[in-house]
Amino acid sequence: MHQIPPAFTLMPQQFRLINATEGFRLEVCSGCLWLTRPGDAVDRFLVAGAAIELHENHVLIQSDRHPGASSGVSARYVLVPLCAPSVDRHKLFSKQLASRVWARLQGIAEVSTRATLKSARQPSRYTGAKA
Repeated sequence: MHQIPPAFTLMPQQFRLINATEGFRLEVCSGCLWLTRPGDAVDRFLVAGAAIELHENHVLIQSDRHPGASSGVSARYVLVPLCAPSVDRHKLFSKQLASRVWARLQGIAEVSTRATLKSARQPSRYTGAKA
């Protein structure tokens, strides 16, 4: 079952900085958005119904006046992930296993340290000397 992404609203002249390195599709529901991306020589104006794929960090969008409009209006948009985050079961299993092994090794090391300290405090059976 697919989840419908929430719509965001930008008031007139309000802006938002988006990290889209994971990949998003920006869909304009209403109003007009001004969009600028790093490394892109062209700024874009997106109106209701327009969509664009984003893959960059530091994408700046701002609610802007629709061409021909006398005053600014708010803009509504949605950000749709281009691919759903997947759970890598092998990676998860490996991480859990490594965590358990590490905990077990720490326990063994602790027991070994205690035994070493205990034997250092006891007199040696072979020399008869006290430590």
